[in-house]
Amino acid sequence: MALEKLVIKNFRCLESVEFDPHPDGNIIVGENASGKTSLLEALFFVGRGRSFRPSQADGLIKDGSPAFQLVATVGHKGRSLVLGLEVAKETRTVRIGGQPAKSLGELAEYLPVQVIDPDVHKLVEDGPGGRRQFLDFGVFHVEHTFLETWRRYQRALKQRNKALKTDPKVASAWDPELIQAGEALDVLRRAYVDELLPVAQDWVRFFLDGDLELRYRSGWAVDRTLAEALSHSRQRDRDFGATLVGPHRADLELRVHERAARGRVSRGQQKLLASALLLAQVELMETRSGPGVLLLDDPAAELDGERLSRLLARVQGLGSQCFVTGLSLEALAEFKSGSVFHVEQGKLRRVL
Repeated sequence: MALEKLVIKNFRCLESVEFDPHPDGNIIVGENASGKTSLLEALFFVGRGRSFRPSQADGLIKDGSPAFQLVATVGHKGRSLVLGLEVAKETRTVRIGGQPAKSLGELAEYLPVQVIDPDVHKLVEDGPGGRRQFLDFGVFHVEHTFLETWRRYQRALKQRNKALKTDPKVASAWDPELIQAGEALDVLRRAYVDELLPVAQDWVRFFLDGDLELRYRSGWAVDRTLAEALSHSRQRDRDFGATLVGPHRADLELRVHERAARGRVSRGQQKLLASALLLAQVELMETRSGPGVLLLDDPAAELDGERLSRLLARVQGLGSQCFVTGLSLEALAEFKSGSVFHVEQGKLRRVL
């Protein structure tokens, strides 16, 4: 799966852009604030239905415009498919192959996209929500039963939490569905972590010359079943008006060099560790479901010359379509791209 064409209208500083990328490698150069990251952000939005930067969707609309539009042609199962999005202040419209989609989240099936940007360390440093999101994105692309299982669990959780706030006595009526979907979700996540770990260990050794420990925490005590954990937490759930145990509280525990990665290793090491995890996910996804899209936002600003050269060389060994931004072509000399683009004041032109 790859991006064949992207038309952008009124997205951040990009008023009107037509982007015809190379199917393998693409370099995008330009000064700071020229629109390089906005171009990657638009591409990411097509695949995820959201930005990778902190922003509400309607905050991405160019000043003075009522809405932004993104129209992408992607290769999917041997044919070209058009994904169309329009986001206004109050409305969201998504079409896949000309048909209305139920949600922005459906886009992920047709353009699996991953990004490594200057804030990549937040995957390690911030709370468990981002790590759960990372985990579930990976499971979604290798296990076809995941999405329905995840939706069942979220529906049951929402109804149970609503009952805990309005009529706690009936909240337990949702326990059987919550337990069944929650335990199935837990099994899928654990299997994915087991599959991801050796690939991630290889990338961590590449970046940090150390061993990675990756442990999945289910969201309830290891010596209890989910049913037992819900029973034990019943009064606390009623007191707080929310379900306090379950897969929605899960986390990934990361250790490198035998040290807890969160809060115990440097910001630079956190960035390298997070990059290793994301690249491992891309590699595993290629093996299980086919190539996707990888975005590298200004890696030359984050890595020294040796690490940057090694990264760019190894990334080209992956099968994913790759987009790399930088201030100059010289800074990315190790990346043997198929096409080079220059961005200036929101305008894009092909250089090579």
